[in-house]
Amino acid sequence: MNAAGPTAERVYEAVKACILRGAFRPGARLDPAVLADRLGSSVTPVRAGLNMLVGEDLVETGTGEGFHIPLIDEPALKDRYAWNAEILGVVLRRPSAQAAEVPLGGETGNQAVRAATLFVGIARWSPNVEHARAIARMNDRLHAARVAESAVLAEVDAELDEITAAAVRRDGTGLRPLLARYHRRRIRSAAAILRQLYRMEDSPAE
Repeated sequence: MNAAGPTAERVYEAVKACILRGAFRPGARLDPAVLADRLGSSVTPVRAGLNMLVGEDLVETGTGEGFHIPLIDEPALKDRYAWNAEILGVVLRRPSAQAAEVPLGGETGNQAVRAATLFVGIARWSPNVEHARAIARMNDRLHAARVAESAVLAEVDAELDEITAAAVRRDGTGLRPLLARYHRRRIRSAAAILRQLYRMEDSPAE
């Protein structure tokens, strides 16, 4: 195994954790040399870790442009919410009879984690494993926005409680309107969510 491998994995995990908690604003530049110094690593594994994040659409790069957090505008954020809703809608149309129990969605108050856990649990009702993989990937791409939602939208925990209760009952008919309302609310509020997201201050990777 390449000796840099574990270090690249550590960099990947550390920077991804910072991205998911909204530590970097959209468009923020990620300097490999600065990150290497903060993480106690050399630049080569930092670049490898950042390229892993490029493959997950959490970081962007281009010739001569370096690495940066992708910019996101209102139409793009609306598209992400809509795509999340579409995947869950497909799952609910043809759930597996052997569907696993839906996790309760994490601790009350950690709304981004609750939503991510809940939606992956619902996606696992599908006999097609690609649905759960697609939701997990979109969870990562929506995580920072979901963190910002808590400052924009009221009663998110109650909303997630209602969705969780229907999911635990395997009430697909009841889930459809709840999920539709959940996503419509965010699509309508996308501009305010983005304003909150862009106010988040940059902080160093830990």
